[in-house]
Amino acid sequence: MEAQQGERLELLTTRLYDAALTGDVPSLRNLLQQDPLILDRCIIEKSSRFMQSPLHVAVNLGYLEFTTEVITQKPELAEELDQLKRWSPLHMASAKEYLEIVSVLLTANPNMCFARDIDGRNAVHVAAIYGQFQVVEVVLRAKPEAARERTTSGESILHLCMKHSQPEVFKFLVQTMGDGQLLNSKDSDGNTVLHLAVAAKHYETMELLLKEKRMEKNAINTNGLTAMDMYIQSKKDPRDGGIWLALRRAKVLKAKKLLKPKKSISDWIDKQRTSLMLVSSLIATMAFQAGINPPGGVWQDNENGHTAGTSIMAGIESSLYDAFLVSNTIGLVSSLTVIVLLISGLPCMRLVMGLLMFTMWIAVTSTTVTYIVSIYISNPESRKSFITLMSGNTEVLITIIIASATTWIFLLGLLVLGHVIRLLYKLIKQIVRLVIG
Repeated sequence: MEAQQGERLELLTTRLYDAALTGDVPSLRNLLQQDPLILDRCIIEKSSRFMQSPLHVAVNLGYLEFTTEVITQKPELAEELDQLKRWSPLHMASAKEYLEIVSVLLTANPNMCFARDIDGRNAVHVAAIYGQFQVVEVVLRAKPEAARERTTSGESILHLCMKHSQPEVFKFLVQTMGDGQLLNSKDSDGNTVLHLAVAAKHYETMELLLKEKRMEKNAINTNGLTAMDMYIQSKKDPRDGGIWLALRRAKVLKAKKLLKPKKSISDWIDKQRTSLMLVSSLIATMAFQAGINPPGGVWQDNENGHTAGTSIMAGIESSLYDAFLVSNTIGLVSSLTVIVLLISGLPCMRLVMGLLMFTMWIAVTSTTVTYIVSIYISNPESRKSFITLMSGNTEVLITIIIASATTWIFLLGLLVLGHVIRLLYKLIKQIVRLVIG
């Protein structure tokens, strides 16, 4: 008796699937009259004979009336997943763009928008992959948050559109719900949709993304690559020049430039401030010591018309001593000026730092002159030669002075020229960027 009952139920189930294959609604109703529980026994988890439910079969073949009748009798079947891809009936209807069936299924259970298949894709993901533009609109109206779900591989719906070449759906999604979070989402490899667009050389899609202010254009993937790096590593084509120019205009950089530590202006100013303070303090110390202990020493007694404590050289060669005193004083005052300005709390901007550097050059030059004069004063032989030159051969003396001054000015000129060339290089580089942009 039980065996006969089992065979009868199996026969009814087979007839149910036959009705689903043909969309025969009267046969469905007749079977429900004979066995009101026939749809309950077709739930996939309780049957290993069939890979799909009758609802899957009817939806796959596009039978609206049959689908509506099954949903009316057993709404829970809309939640069942098949044993092939773990697709729900809504996945199937979305893939084939059966809009009316999609609406029926969403009415029965809107939360099926979040049902995932074996790859973690929901119905709106499947619709985007197959380019079913209208289905995407319908599902988004029902559950817009479904489009923000990620697949098992971490892909967003925009990633899926890119990987399956669906530019129209992609454009629609960007325009309707392309907020920063969705636009900048990354897959398991750390790629944004901009990475994929550049890698696939989808120029129009890339242009659309580059115009989006919310797009993080210099995002770096897990391989340490930006979109520019991916373009550089890709196989080149004569038509790819537009991609490079578009990336350049959007200021997309290579990863190594982004990861390179940036030297801020404040750091540069702090270093310059420290250097100026150190050098100016050193020059001031030397100039002070030279002033109170001039080369050649001081007189130790009050005999022979001189006074103790006064400079010996001041009485012997007053002209040399005057040159020494003037240059040493200029060096001392210049260096002290730099020190006072640095400790006064004056804002150290670029212009102020330039003025301090100029003052420091004066101090350095004066220190150099002081050193040269001191050598003549402290070296007897040099002093004799110098006195001879002063008394007899003034042309040679003038030649030496002019040569020394010319050499020093030449060195300072080279320094200034270097700064000018650097400034011009930066200016030309900026102009080129503006022209290209």
